[in-house]
Amino acid sequence: MGVGIMSMVRRVAPLLLLLAVSTGAAEAAAQSSAAITVDRFIGAWELVDWRATDQAGSVRFPYGEDAQGQITYTSNGRMSAHLMRPPEDPADAPPQHLSYWGRFSLQVEAGTVTHHVVGSDQNNWIGSDQVRQFEFVGPDRLILSLGTNRLTWERAR
Repeated sequence: MGVGIMSMVRRVAPLLLLLAVSTGAAEAAAQSSAAITVDRFIGAWELVDWRATDQAGSVRFPYGEDAQGQITYTSNGRMSAHLMRPPEDPADAPPQHLSYWGRFSLQVEAGTVTHHVVGSDQNNWIGSDQVRQFEFVGPDRLILSLGTNRLTWERAR
């Protein structure tokens, strides 16, 4: 009888180990998504990089490699975003510019933040929901993505 039990333990042990590891990984994933709250977004963020990468891997910079911007999230659920291509010469015509504001909501499980646009210089954005995938890299870097566009923001100091 002792040999039969030992044989069964040898067969079941790897399955129990796999179950324990899987459960631990699931708990760790749940804890990491649970650690993301609205508080991580609150504050002003400065644009570090805005690039669009196509399926072939070609990279373009929609507002140039020196694009500037700021996005702000407030504790009462408001947000605003401003992006621009700075003019090469200040005497030039106004720079390309994109701005919008409104409210925001967080969908932690989906890894998205939704900007509920109230006003914008893009008329077709007014009243729309702009959904962005988000990723935090360390405490001070936020990446927002939509399609091929990836905007990297750094917490303003």
